[in-house]
Amino acid sequence: MKCLIVGTDRLGSAPAILKKKFNVNEIVHWDGRKKPKCDLTNLDLIVVYTGFVNHALMKSVKKMAKKNNIRTIYINRGLSELINVS
Repeated sequence: MKCLIVGTDRLGSAPAILKKKFNVNEIVHWDGRKKPKCDLTNLDLIVVYTGFVNHALMKSVKKMAKKNNIRTIYINRGLSELINVS
């Protein structure tokens, strides 16, 4: 499973939690300052740290996710929110 994490400068323990909870084995990371140009059509999951991205980027990610039917999880800042997602 491939996951895009948008926001935050450091991933910390997010990869381990995503692997355990969602079986994610590949992670693409955008720091949230600007949207890089790359092919993300084969994503399975998007995690957006809403406290670390601007509105324009969040809107762009949301549009991309909807267009490609990709599950998206929005969390404010903490991994505790990610742990509790089902």
